[in-house]
Amino acid sequence: MDVLDVVGVHGIRQGASATTDDLSRTWQQAVETAVATAGLAAEAGPVRLTVPSYQGAYPRTVTRYMRLGPDAPDDSPVEAEEEEFVLDALAAYAPSAVAVEAAEPGGDLTLGAGRLTPRILRRAHAVDRVAGKGVTDRLLWLVREAYGYLRHEATGAAVRAEVAAALAATGARMVIAHSLGSVVFYDMLSRGEVPAAGDGGVTALITCGSPLSWLAVRKGVHAPGAPLSVPAGVEWTNLYAANDPVNKGGGLEHLATGVTDVKVNNGKLNPHDVRRYLDKPVVAQRLAGVRSS
Repeated sequence: MDVLDVVGVHGIRQGASATTDDLSRTWQQAVETAVATAGLAAEAGPVRLTVPSYQGAYPRTVTRYMRLGPDAPDDSPVEAEEEEFVLDALAAYAPSAVAVEAAEPGGDLTLGAGRLTPRILRRAHAVDRVAGKGVTDRLLWLVREAYGYLRHEATGAAVRAEVAAALAATGARMVIAHSLGSVVFYDMLSRGEVPAAGDGGVTALITCGSPLSWLAVRKGVHAPGAPLSVPAGVEWTNLYAANDPVNKGGGLEHLATGVTDVKVNNGKLNPHDVRRYLDKPVVAQRLAGVRSS
């Protein structure tokens, strides 16, 4: 039986040491667990995961509070455009936090040599009061890397090129996209940069831990107000976990057409971890479905 090639699109905070080989190995192990747990080894057959690392598209930074982007010096604070992007994203994540913020006295919160502006810090504090302590601490990486991807064309193009090269090299019919990776691949589909299903291209997509339901980056990857959708011939499955702060514990069916939400239990410890999504039987079931199609 031929090997079924699958391309993965990773999320944020992988680090400079997370090479394509390392990422692929980690995802491969989790998927093999899913296949074994589901008892679908024969149906899914041999599977090979390729997860291209796109971390080279982002500059190395000393702390997460520094600005992202190919032309940003390491000591740059957040500038006005990025500040508005972050504020909009946090407001979309927890709309009621804006009212909480407005009711609080305008303090002078500071953090780390001015890396984040007082406006961002006030909103982050308000979001934590609404969504839970430490939530924005986990979200700011995601929001700022999303800004780097969407607002710096060279960065976005470099990220998409890595994924496109992996698709071309493997001929994969299935893609699994995690976290910010779901934004990246959705953007590629919207741009027509993915081989069409009818031409032997991608026929199955799994997104997991996706921020597409709230992140302001949606304005950058599709028409505002329009439902999320993928091209005809692509079966889209979205996995979400109740305790995952990135997907806000909810799916995408209320905002998208042609998507099937599947709620999974990732526990309370690191529920956004990609391995906790990939080891689920539903992943094995989708693999078997692609194999039989």
